[in-house]
Amino acid sequence: EVDILVGTQMVTKGHDLPHVTLVGVINADAALSIPDFRAAERAFQLLVQVAGRAGRGETPGRVLVQTYDPDHHAIQLAIRHDVVAFFDRELRDRRELGYPPFSRMILVRVDALDEREAQEAAGVLARAARAVARSGAEEGLLHVRGPAAAPIARVRNRFRFRVMLRSSSRERLRQGALAIHAAIAGLPRTVRAAIDVDPVGAL
Repeated sequence: EVDILVGTQMVTKGHDLPHVTLVGVINADAALSIPDFRAAERAFQLLVQVAGRAGRGETPGRVLVQTYDPDHHAIQLAIRHDVVAFFDRELRDRRELGYPPFSRMILVRVDALDEREAQEAAGVLARAARAVARSGAEEGLLHVRGPAAAPIARVRNRFRFRVMLRSSSRERLRQGALAIHAAIAGLPRTVRAAIDVDPVGAL
């Protein structure tokens, strides 16, 4: 009885809708513009999933994608359902930039009600990690980025900052995490800090 279904990404998640013959993706660029090295992967996955909702019955389906960047590899390869080509492209890009699976990552999240306090606390943790990065370079490089404001800079009136650690050496990453863990103990109680190893999302 329903002619038009409007929904979020949830409508893509494996629902069997046999009478859907047209799927429209509005502003596909939103998924691509998220500041996360997995943004293209998630956009590709989403487009392939939503395309699978159209034409599941006897009637063929169409998929329309609204984008300002139609030449982006995630969109082009999703249109062709070329998973292997997308996989190869992502591996090439991540190898060049040193992102997983060619390295390991830790994301340290810091938040507080006072913005300056949150930023200063994140700075303390970043300095603790950099002290490790400057020592024993022959054992493997430890890259420390931050502190920087989180992409979603404020949630429930708490200001959020991040510090990112990246290394191809698991042991070096562990040393950095231990240094940050020790530094967290010295932060004010009004500051919250969490260490996320191999984070699924960067927000």
